[in-house]
Amino acid sequence: MPKLRRHSALASANLEYLDQTVLADPQRTSEDDRKRLLELALRSNSHLIAAMKGIRSLQLPDWCVSGPSIAWPLWTALKGVPVLAGNHQLYITYYDPSEQALEKEATYLRHIRQVLSTGPYQVHLCNQAGHVVHHDSANLSNGIPVTCTAEALVRDPVQTYALGVRLEANGTFTVLAPYGLSSVFAMRMERNTGYCDEEHFLYKLHRVEAMWPDVAFR
Repeated sequence: MPKLRRHSALASANLEYLDQTVLADPQRTSEDDRKRLLELALRSNSHLIAAMKGIRSLQLPDWCVSGPSIAWPLWTALKGVPVLAGNHQLYITYYDPSEQALEKEATYLRHIRQVLSTGPYQVHLCNQAGHVVHHDSANLSNGIPVTCTAEALVRDPVQTYALGVRLEANGTFTVLAPYGLSSVFAMRMERNTGYCDEEHFLYKLHRVEAMWPDVAFR
């Protein structure tokens, strides 16, 4: 029996002509294809690449640019510039369990702002070491510290935002996507049911609905 050939989402190098439905379907497009398309979209964003190079130069431990800072540039490449401004938030996640972590965080933040001073970004820096998830609801996971950046992404309240990208010293990307990239290519906002309450989710959902009002995010 001949082996079934999976449609390649990379048939066109131009994001404008790519079939988003095919890209979002794990049965029709491979995760490797989605990673390559994500890289293509991010590399076309000169501000983001410059920011990643600047962050890389500071040698933060176990770092990545995460969440909306990765999803929104991809959605901009797929659907155009958002109607509502707000896609210049730069979320930087890292993991430093050292005793001097608090002092170093202030230094990191100061240096990052200096390095990115000519760019458009508002910087959000988060050390995940010792971070504990707390919720009011007894039905949600509570009180368990994370042990690395990848584990922190697993617990992102919005599962669609559970992704991070790091620019390595050799210029390659490391993509952290514990739940895969299908939902972010589908532009579908999904709750991380173990770590997200309804109020938090709706706040995130309404924000992107205002940015891309013609897109069905649910």
